[in-house]
Amino acid sequence: MILRPSSSDRTGPRFPHLEARFGPLTPMDSGMQSRVYTTQDAALVVKVYRNQQGHHCLEADNMRRAGMGDWVVDAVEADGVEALILRRFPGRPLRAADLPRALPALRDIVATLHRQRHGHVNLRRVQDRLRRFHSALAAYPLDDLFEAVELPLERGQLDGPASFCHLDLWQDNILIDGDGRVLVIDWTKAAWDDPLRDLALLKTGTLDLLGADESLHAALSFLPDTGEATLRRYRAYLALTTLHDLYWFLMNEPYEFEGERARKVPRARHALARLPA
Repeated sequence: MILRPSSSDRTGPRFPHLEARFGPLTPMDSGMQSRVYTTQDAALVVKVYRNQQGHHCLEADNMRRAGMGDWVVDAVEADGVEALILRRFPGRPLRAADLPRALPALRDIVATLHRQRHGHVNLRRVQDRLRRFHSALAAYPLDDLFEAVELPLERGQLDGPASFCHLDLWQDNILIDGDGRVLVIDWTKAAWDDPLRDLALLKTGTLDLLGADESLHAALSFLPDTGEATLRRYRAYLALTTLHDLYWFLMNEPYEFEGERARKVPRARHALARLPA
């Protein structure tokens, strides 16, 4: 569903069985997990996954759970690949200027998603993430961010029911069209988790396109309530998400790490200073 043309080989690989069913496919975009093609009439997109791990069915199932089943045409295995066939959304990734008109629709999407609950948050995963982040980021002065997660975790303040979460709400996964309609894409990471973790990811990945104060104000408007316990939990997940982002850049794009650290850490500290510890 991403609409940016790819600068790679415009002919792309051939998929005889897929093209026999859907017509010629034109490359549109390429990412770490998949490649995206469009049909000749631009009515459909075909998302081809790089690894054969069943992600085509996983994403289709997650989209249906999120109430987006109308966008799913099929999930197929053909031509040696796994592919998800979707109706095409005529939009583009969100930009800072789009946020004011996108926020109401985003609030509705996220609230609907998070109303689905199942089980409790797996705090062992939080502990495992912290250990990985500590090991990788030990050379950097980030003690305040670690403490913002560790203290409430030790006090049992992060325990709670799990909701269905997207868990990858960064700007390229949120599309907007000319009429202001919004669609969230890329559902392979969706899972049961703390909804405040999802909202923290939304802030660091999308709302931080805005200025620091404006971003925090927008982020707080997504919270289910503004009680102290909720704000404290949200504070912890903002810190955890920032640590995750730094870890990701260090592991995957180390040449961008210092620039991202210089941008993300002050933004996180700005928010933490304004939320109850």
